[in-house]
Amino acid sequence: MVRVWRFALLAFLLATLASVPGLTEVRTSHFRFVPDSGSSGLADHLASMAEAKRSYVLGLLGVSDERVLEVRIASSEEDMERMVGTDRPVREWIAGLAYPQEALIVLSARGNEVFNASDTFVHELAHVYLESAVEGRYLPRWFQEGFAMLVAGEDVGERLKTFLGAAATGSFLPLDTLARSFPAEVPTVHLAYAQSQLFVRYLQRTGGGIGVKRLVESLRTGVPFDLAFEQTFDGSPDDLWRTFARTVDPFASWLVFATSAALLWMLITALFLWAYARKRKKAAARKAMWAMREELERLRAGIDPQGAAQIPAGDPLGNPLSALAGPRKDGPEEVQ
Repeated sequence: MVRVWRFALLAFLLATLASVPGLTEVRTSHFRFVPDSGSSGLADHLASMAEAKRSYVLGLLGVSDERVLEVRIASSEEDMERMVGTDRPVREWIAGLAYPQEALIVLSARGNEVFNASDTFVHELAHVYLESAVEGRYLPRWFQEGFAMLVAGEDVGERLKTFLGAAATGSFLPLDTLARSFPAEVPTVHLAYAQSQLFVRYLQRTGGGIGVKRLVESLRTGVPFDLAFEQTFDGSPDDLWRTFARTVDPFASWLVFATSAALLWMLITALFLWAYARKRKKAAARKAMWAMREELERLRAGIDPQGAAQIPAGDPLGNPLSALAGPRKDGPEEVQ
């Protein structure tokens, strides 16, 4: 039964490759790069660095893996969907996908707003070898992604900015919600990656640079993740996360938040709403003033159709009450 399944999978992979035009393979000792017609240059570049990156990742994990990995590279969304083997659209922020059991990586040659293609390759390589190192045992998603970003050496600048912004507003994502899956939408997914990357970096530093390796060694003996984590780092994931979060500089967090594009747009929106409300208030006051003027002019002109008294033309105040009071009397007013 296993042989039949493997044969079916091999047939599927070969059929998928055959459907992509212009493929030219680039091989190394442990990799087979399969680019589409628009990404052959990237395949050559990745092949030049692949073996060194492989040795680095496996060294961090303390394991060996002699499989030959297939790396497909797509220069368009359509080609990437075809290489993945799905009719569903691949989300635009996804720059690469790893299939550890199939020894397969699919990359986007375009990268995305955060990852370039070289970083993506090492990122996905870390996923493949981490899965192999723990032999398929459970790992929380935040640890998988944090380790992959640690290995790829991705620029932490943008991640740190996202992280500090969340620290300033108290909007961190709970660690347990990132254990099984990540949010699907931007910008929440970027915060999930930022938290994972910086937390795993903190764990590696806390463990003297070998924390991940010691954790993997424990996991390979069959110890569940939470227990292996506590044995390695002297605390639960939640305890270590709270300790890490307390190390964030509040001033730096608020400084980043105060200079962020999000806050700038909030201020612009608030200023617009204030100006709009002020303009409407002025318009309402002007409309009320015009109504008062029209009423005064109507009374002054004496145009009441029921024959209301005319306002004397000589009345300098134009006061309608003076017209209703009758003619002015000379001398003191008599009291009845």
